[in-house]
Amino acid sequence: MELAIVKAVFAFVLSFALIKLLKPVSRKMGLVDKPDERKHHENAVPLIGGLVIYLTLLIIGIFFFAGSTTLAAYYAAAGLLTVVGVFDDRFNLSVRLRILATFIATGMMMYFGGTIFTNLGNLLGFGVIILPLWIAVPFTLIAAFGIVNCMNMIDGIDGLSSGISIIALTSILIALDFNTRLQIFIIVFIAAILAFQVFNLQLTSRLQKVFMGDAGSMMIGFTLIMLIAYCTQATATRGPRFEAVTGLYFLGLPLIDMVSTVLRRVKKGMNPFKPDRTHAHHIFMHAGFSPRQTLVIMLAIAALINGMGILLNHLETPAWLQFGLFILLFAFYFQGVQHGFKLSHLLQKVHGERVPS
Repeated sequence: MELAIVKAVFAFVLSFALIKLLKPVSRKMGLVDKPDERKHHENAVPLIGGLVIYLTLLIIGIFFFAGSTTLAAYYAAAGLLTVVGVFDDRFNLSVRLRILATFIATGMMMYFGGTIFTNLGNLLGFGVIILPLWIAVPFTLIAAFGIVNCMNMIDGIDGLSSGISIIALTSILIALDFNTRLQIFIIVFIAAILAFQVFNLQLTSRLQKVFMGDAGSMMIGFTLIMLIAYCTQATATRGPRFEAVTGLYFLGLPLIDMVSTVLRRVKKGMNPFKPDRTHAHHIFMHAGFSPRQTLVIMLAIAALINGMGILLNHLETPAWLQFGLFILLFAFYFQGVQHGFKLSHLLQKVHGERVPS
């Protein structure tokens, strides 16, 4: 554990230094997020968070991680998504190209890393669901695309997607009792994100803000779903570490928020992937909560959902019951989004006069 802490400190310092180093470069390259009608920051903000986090993982991996086919496949796949994400941040690539990149990266992990969802557990209460390869491949592709997309959609206020990622990574470690060969990788990952968080939230006035960018949301979402696949699927040398359904809780808030938002938009005849301001964090801000207060509320909700998953896993709750409880969580959340403005008015009464957004 001491070695993990030393590497985590090194990762934090390295990530911090890379942000300082790449900020002026990003401005010269035009890799910045400019204010518009949906984005209310005052100045152009460097979009280097995701790139820095990946570079930190790569540099530490080269010097400190033992080589393996799965790890090499991950670095290649995550690198591909990071590069595509950087180009998307700079040139606004088409959705089809981003989907193709996600599928290629996932295919690399399935083929070279053996990371694929084949065992969903006793999800429906009728016996363990084993997916044949012809179903497991598209299922894994769709799962990866979904999580990558939901991490992108939840990235609406400073610190939210990165904070949710830290909670998810910590939950995986706890579910594994900190007893996994992935321990150091996950801890280093958390440290690299924390360094970004210091800048993103401007914890000191001397630090200029940076954003995660699509490079970050794509790479982190991809990493989370691959970690869950790795930790839940049986192989010849190890059994499942926790149920596949438990992974739903570790990705709970962004996943539930995305599905709820898409269903609401489809119901209203809108483009399901067209950005708007009706996510849960928008509802809280409409009710008068500041962005920082909203961040705390949203992270508390994420931690509650993740904590529920950890508890159910610790109690060895049957997969079908975990799945049923997760559906109930989704139904409750969906109703809140469906009646978002009514909920907002109720929150206004509790919180006080609304602050204009």
